[in-house]
Formats: sequence, C-alpha cells, structure tokens
Amino acid sequence: MSIFKRIDDLSSSPRIRKGWFSAALIIFLTLIIIPAVFVLLEAVIEWESVSEVLGDPTMTGMIWGAVSNSFSIALIVTILDIVVGLPMAWILVRRSFRGKRYLDTLIDMPLAFPTAAVGISVVMFWGAPEGVAIPGLGLVMSPYLIVILLHTVFTFPYMVRSLAGILDQIDPSFETAGMTLGASRLTAVRTITLPLFRAGLVTGFILCFARSLSETGGTYIALQMLGVSSSFFTGPTFIKYMKDLPGADPTGALIVVSVIMIVLAVALLLVAKYMMNRLRLPWTKVWPVWERRLSKGLAARSKDILTFVFLFVIVILPSFYIFAYLTAPSGVADLNSLFGAIGISFAIAGIAVVFNIVFGIPMAIYIARNGNTRLGVLLDNLVNIPLIIPTTVLGLSLSMFWGSFNLPAGAAFFLVTLGHISFTYPLVVRNITGAISEVDPSYEEVARTLGAKPFRAFSKVLLPIVQSSVIAGAILAFTRSLGETGATISISKDVVTVPVYIMDLIEQGQYYQGAVAAMILIVICFILMFGVRYLTGRRKQGA
Repeated sequence: MSIFKRIDDLSSSPRIRKGWFSAALIIFLTLIIIPAVFVLLEAVIEWESVSEVLGDPTMTGMIWGAVSNSFSIALIVTILDIVVGLPMAWILVRRSFRGKRYLDTLIDMPLAFPTAAVGISVVMFWGAPEGVAIPGLGLVMSPYLIVILLHTVFTFPYMVRSLAGILDQIDPSFETAGMTLGASRLTAVRTITLPLFRAGLVTGFILCFARSLSETGGTYIALQMLGVSSSFFTGPTFIKYMKDLPGADPTGALIVVSVIMIVLAVALLLVAKYMMNRLRLPWTKVWPVWERRLSKGLAARSKDILTFVFLFVIVILPSFYIFAYLTAPSGVADLNSLFGAIGISFAIAGIAVVFNIVFGIPMAIYIARNGNTRLGVLLDNLVNIPLIIPTTVLGLSLSMFWGSFNLPAGAAFFLVTLGHISFTYPLVVRNITGAISEVDPSYEEVARTLGAKPFRAFSKVLLPIVQSSVIAGAILAFTRSLGETGATISISKDVVTVPVYIMDLIEQGQYYQGAVAAMILIVICFILMFGVRYLTGRRKQGA
C-alpha cells in the first residue's frame, strides 16, 4: 500500500482530520506565535534589568531616538509611497501603452533584490562613501535621508501592487457616469473612486510601514558605509549594535526596544483595521474651475512625468547601480565562502518553505472556509502578527524563548530556521487562503459524493486549482528568506547566510567582494521572482 493510499484512507476519519488541523494549530501557536511575542514575558522575568535601563537617561535616550527614527522614517516613506504610488497604480491599470508589461515587471524588481544588495547600491548611487571605487552622485550623505531613500526602494512596489489590485476591481463606469453629469476627471476620481480605495490604502500602509520597520541588513550596511553605524540608529540596527557591544549585558536594553516596537507595531495594525472600517474618504466640497484645470493639459502631463521620474530616479536606478562594479573589477571574490553561504541560505529557505506548506495548508483551509467564526477571525488576525513585528525583534524574541530551554550550542542552525519559518509563514498562508476563498466548496463536495475520500478530493480537485498560489507563496517566502538579515543576526552570529556574509564583507571594507556576492544573489532571486510572475500569469490566463 502506497503512502498516499494510506493517507487517503486515514483522511476518512473525522478524528484524523481534526488531528491534522489540531497539529497545525499547535505548531502555529508554539513555534510561531508564542516565540514571536515571548519578549513581552521576558520583560517581566528580567524586570530588574529593564528597570535599570529605564532609569538610565542616556540609554533611554538612545532607545527612544532609535525607535523614533524607525517610526518617523516608516511614516515618511509610507506617505511618499501613497502620494506617488496612487498615480503609478492608475497608469498601470487605466492606461494602455507600448511597453506597459515591461514597466509592470520593472516595478517589482526591487522585491527580487536582497536588502543587503540594495543597501550597497543606494549608498553608492546617492553618496560618495570612502573606499568605494565606483563614483556616486555625492548628493546625499545624511544618514536619515539615505535611509528614507533606501526604504522607499523596498516599499514602493508594495504600495503600487496594493493600490493597483483594488483599482483593477473598480468599475470605471462609475467615473464615466460622474463625468457625463458634468464633473471633471479629478472631481470624479476624488469623490467616487478614492473612497473605494480604502481597503487598498490600508493594506498598502500596513505592508509598507511594516516592511520599513523590519528592515535591518540594508540599513545597517548603508550606515556602515557612511561611517555612522555606531551613532545613528533605527530600532533594528540598535538591536544589532547592542548585541555586538563588548563587555556590557545588553539584555535590558534589547528587551525595552523590542517591547516598544512590538506594542507600537500591534497598535498600528489595530488602528489600521479600525480605519478600514470607519474611515470615510469622500470630500463633498468641489472646486470645479481648479479641478477642471488640473484634470487636463500641462498639470495632468506634469503629474505623469513626475511619477515616472520618481520611479526611475528614486527606485529603479539606485537599485541597479551596484552593477556598475562590473565595469571596474578590483579584486577576486572568495567564491568558496560565498557558495558555502548560499548553500546555508538555500537550506534554511528550503526547510522553511516545505514546513510552511505542510502546516500552512490546513490553516489556510480553515481560515478560508471558516472565516466568519470566532476562531477563524482570531486565526486570521494572529497570522498577521509575524508580518508586522520587525524581523530583528522577532528573531530576538525567538532566541530568548528557545534559550530558556538550554539547547546545545549546535542548535543555532535549527533556531535560525525557526526564525525564518516565523516571518515567511504569513506569506504562504495568505497566498493559499486567498486562492481557496475563491474556490466554490461544492467542487470538493461533488467529488466526495462521487466516492472520493477527503484527501483524494483535496489532492485531485482543490490542490490543482490553487497550486499556482501555493507555488507563488512558496517562491515569495523563499526569496524573502534568502534576503533576510535582521532575524538571522538576532538569533545567532554563527550561522552565516548570504546577507550576513555580505554584511561582514562591508564591515571589513571589502566592497567589491560584497558587490559580487550581492549581484549573484540578485540574479538568483530575480529568477525566482520571474517564476512568480510566470505562474501568476498562467493562472490568470486559465481563469
């Protein structure tokens, strides 16, 4: 009897099916959620250390400065993304022009770039750091502004995708009706279409804000290249600085900054959900003369031109500038160490993806099929927690949780893998949940009526329908794991993944070697991201 036949037979038992979901639920809570927020309990356990930090004005000043930098930068970047992302989404959805497909792909390119690579590239483009052979513009050397420019590269695609996805579902005939009744295009869009953007705006806001808060590797590399990594901090880079600080016990400071960032991040999610339910965007007041002027002619063309200038000058060119190193090689890269780090990265990412698919599918099925129940709503919200908690904080919390079990020193690889499982889990579950929600349950019911057992109905009916979303979620999680730095360094310094390897090279001033490693990782991630677009395109064509 084959293993699949055995599983099919076992699936007939309601007890077995409940056991599968129960196992997935227990694993979700014990391996992902509880370790992710364990630092909150650690704050109580280590209250003496925490109180010492809170009583130290110098340390609290550094912590609040780092947290303030993180949240203010994230807010500025997100607002910038909204202002420019809205017209860009409009161009992608409502305009038809030659090369539109290539533009659509180009916008997603920064998602395929590891953060460490983008950190090098952005500083090379805007600044003129010492030791870098490739000349940059030398326009920006302010760490605060550099980090804003860097985070904009990471977050802009999230905003455009969120807004374009909503706009694609809005019937343009609403605007046409408004303009037929005498409204200008701007008036029709502002009073009719924008109110329907609420869900997309909130989704984009959460994704961009959370992505900026979590960014560690690229930010630290940028600050290191500017020579300010020990004087200018964001929340995640402060955690790295304290962990690397010799002599002192950083536990209290690490707990304080982590708790602050978790509480503020969760509060952000709650506020965003409240806004999604309560916010009202339409403005009833109309300025016919001015809005008609702004709807056409030079004003409209200027808006489109500035949008494209922003895309290419702020997002695309700084992302690709690292490839300028190919024109001026200045050394030999240590390929043995590089491919060793790539092997570790692939092993961690592969294990995380397989784990999340096996235990994420039952969770996704339950949320999709029971989304209106109390447990379904609770699980739907809990899945978001690893997504909004900064990965550096998540890694620190996880290391504290598992450190309490006195695991052997050789468990570092295991712990880093668990950390990557935590922050990639929502990517897999969200993709699969969305796909299953669109599938009529009657398909499986018909298969069951015709004699198929539950597992066979799932594998032969449901899985083929949603398999492109499963693969897409897996590839997104894989590339996200490959580019992650913050969670890895928070858990262990002994596990050298590619982003950590690149960061170590930059700390040693080996910019050429770091750039070569970054470019190789970019190519790998780009191939995987291209696979996502190919699979998504096939799914749309087959719909």
